[in-house]
Amino acid sequence: MSTVNMIEDRRHCSSAHKSIRHCIGMLAPFKSVKISQEIPFSQDDIFFGEEQFYEFIKNLYLKMYEDPEKFQVPTAPYDEYMKTARLKKGIEKAHYTDGRECNLRNTFQQAIQFYARFFYELGLKAEEIRESDYALVISKLKLDEVYASLEVTHLRKENPYRYEVLKDFGIEIRQADDFCFITSRYYPRMFIGLWVLCAVPESKYKYMNYLRLDYRGYYRSCPEIEDIIKTLDKNHGEIISEIQEILLDLKLKVKVKPLRNITSGSRWKVEYSGKGKSVFGFYADQGNLMLCIYFNSAQNISELCRVLEESEPVLFHWLSSKFPERLCACPNNRRITLGEEKRRICGLSNRAEITNPDEADVKNSIKVMKLFRNL
Repeated sequence: MSTVNMIEDRRHCSSAHKSIRHCIGMLAPFKSVKISQEIPFSQDDIFFGEEQFYEFIKNLYLKMYEDPEKFQVPTAPYDEYMKTARLKKGIEKAHYTDGRECNLRNTFQQAIQFYARFFYELGLKAEEIRESDYALVISKLKLDEVYASLEVTHLRKENPYRYEVLKDFGIEIRQADDFCFITSRYYPRMFIGLWVLCAVPESKYKYMNYLRLDYRGYYRSCPEIEDIIKTLDKNHGEIISEIQEILLDLKLKVKVKPLRNITSGSRWKVEYSGKGKSVFGFYADQGNLMLCIYFNSAQNISELCRVLEESEPVLFHWLSSKFPERLCACPNNRRITLGEEKRRICGLSNRAEITNPDEADVKNSIKVMKLFRNL
């Protein structure tokens, strides 16, 4: 049974619970790697260390899901506010930022990420792992820097309680002279696994691979489509597999954008391009999928819709429903012509958006993309 299925009953449905569940769903399947970097441990030690750190973080999320309050993850303020918040008429079609909503959302999402961030900062700043007891060795000065990096607005007040939670999880910090030695009572070799993830060369995918506990990322330049499919539900995974096969046959290049975090607002973003321009793409996570057809300019949208209205009216009506109206006053707002209708969209993307597509949507999307490329 997958980790996500372990909590599939969705007994908890607050926004914080959904975000924690998302963190779990985005974890890569565990797969250890042999590393070429010289560290004074056997390959068995490395394997067990990777496995133990993976289990530690996964179980921490599961415990957090069951009792967010214990982990100082506020579950009520955001949801209570969203129940009473009332958007002005039409404001949902604009680039509108609700400061209060953003503040409350950042509060619980940063609280969720606190624990993973803490260990990441430790792994980056540590001196070594002691052979005798697998303790992470870090200077007192560097440990103070780790603490300081987590003293941000949304976390500062409750951080002492969060460190107490980590003590309950068996994390112990002892100081001797100018150095601190960090050990784990229940996962004694876990810091070897942390060391491996943090020893990866710098890249735009490094932190993403760490958050996903993707040890295979140590040797790979970026995630593969198969990695994404493993985090999706079966139906959406099959759709992405089908699209991948079709688009690669068209000699389109694929680019996976790095995830900056693993909370509910962070989804996979993949773009396919030809001749230097994006032509197709998708956003995806557990239970959500949005296909995108890119047209590069508002004029191209109007022109293709004009052609389709004359030649394939059924396909025209399908496509014309896939451009969300945006009434923002920003300089990127553009007007497009959809038959007899004038509609305003955001020119930052100039794309059609197909949410949670079925098989007919997939066929229509590919057909439209091909027709546009041949115009």
